[in-house]
Amino acid sequence: MKSLAIAAAFLFTFRLAAAQEPLLRDAALKQLYNLYDAKKGTAQWICPDAQKAEGPHAGWQCLKEYSTVSVDVLLIALVQEGATPKTYLITSAEPAPDPPEHYDCHACAPAIGLGVFAWRDGQWVLESANAAAEFYGGWGRPPGISLVNVGPARHGVVLSSDDMGQGYAWSAAVLLVPLGKTASAVWSIDDERDDAGAFDPTDKWGPRVLYRSSAAFKFCACDGNDKNDEFYGIEVISRGSDQKSKSDRGKPENWTEIYTFKEGKYRLARRTNFVEVSNQDKKAHK
Repeated sequence: MKSLAIAAAFLFTFRLAAAQEPLLRDAALKQLYNLYDAKKGTAQWICPDAQKAEGPHAGWQCLKEYSTVSVDVLLIALVQEGATPKTYLITSAEPAPDPPEHYDCHACAPAIGLGVFAWRDGQWVLESANAAAEFYGGWGRPPGISLVNVGPARHGVVLSSDDMGQGYAWSAAVLLVPLGKTASAVWSIDDERDDAGAFDPTDKWGPRVLYRSSAAFKFCACDGNDKNDEFYGIEVISRGSDQKSKSDRGKPENWTEIYTFKEGKYRLARRTNFVEVSNQDKKAHK
């Protein structure tokens, strides 16, 4: 009986070790991109509908001369989801025309790709894939990347980016989640903004009211999300003030919001506004 138990333990260890075999980078990219060339690090681009739109559109122009893209791997992460080991592959792509052009304008956002591979029957199987899950970043550079838990046995990817123009600064975040055979953006937030670089009370043309607002968010078993066993809720806490126009003295941005996952997106379930009271106001009311 003892030898049988040892044999079973050895077999479990062997299977666990086998499940930890790394996903081969080039093999994974060939499944995520069309005609991926491992030597050149390029692929043939298939424009998504968001890029084909007339007028304002995502990414670069959907033209023949931009049909070849260069591909970079931003993150490869091995995780456990329930009983299944999975590998998350996060990538970026940008046009690589011949002759070369620099994709480095202010609004030049790379295409962020997400592929999820599951370990099944001794091999990595592509489960969810989208080479253009989101166009995000700037100056041709990809955004910050964070792998997060969005449920007890689910992961997602937070893309974070910040920018500044004419003294106004802001930052934002987008959440990508694998859903079935694809992956897409399911939630976004503008989490910080201020006019500190433009504020000048002596300039009649500039902003005369200094404002700053920032928000923090976390994934949690939040109130209103207790019936969703697959996805956590999102709690957002904001503090500060913002401004609608130059004549406005600023509106408070002191609130808490709860989002729950429903019908393929995170949707607002509840918002609570707060009023901040100074210490002097507190003393006056005693």
